[in-house]
Amino acid sequence: MKIQNKSPVSIPALIGLSLLLIGIAQIAALLALQRAIVPKILEPSPVVELQPAQLSPQLYWLEIVDNRIQLTPRPTTYTAATSPEIALKKAFNDLFKQSPKINLTTTIPPKTHLLNLSLKNQGIYVDLSQEFAQGGGSSSMIYRVAQVLYTATSINPQAQVFLSIAGQPLNEKYPLGGEGLVLEYPLTRQKFTRDFLSPLHSYF
Repeated sequence: MKIQNKSPVSIPALIGLSLLLIGIAQIAALLALQRAIVPKILEPSPVVELQPAQLSPQLYWLEIVDNRIQLTPRPTTYTAATSPEIALKKAFNDLFKQSPKINLTTTIPPKTHLLNLSLKNQGIYVDLSQEFAQGGGSSSMIYRVAQVLYTATSINPQAQVFLSIAGQPLNEKYPLGGEGLVLEYPLTRQKFTRDFLSPLHSYF
């Protein structure tokens, strides 16, 4: 007696159905993966605002304390300055143009202005107008150089400074002003204070 197979296509149908289910599962997985990835790809990167550099050189004025003259710094902040060189140029322009506040003074002659300033590997090069060398005695010359030196090195107190007048370096062959203040290069805070400022104890 033979048993009649009532479902001759059941096995192929099952195989087909399985393949169909597998295909649907793969498509669903791909769609889920796409939804997870695409938004991350298309989402714009957050905009990062770059804060302007805050460089704070100091302007050095003169103040009389206990019958002695001392250098007195006044801080400044130039948020638009993009380099120490630009910040120092702004500082010198302010030093030469501004009037000292109460109790402060300066020996820098009026109409003095900055001709050029550059930062190099050797140090800071400051070129001033001819007015800087005019008028005043030896103490006045010393303190005006000190104001320039300390302002120039206010961002980096260890820096070396090379000072010139209308392109002419100040040295033993070209002393500053009629008093003949001889400067040895490079100028530094430590050396200038030892050679010129320490011996001074009175008004200029």
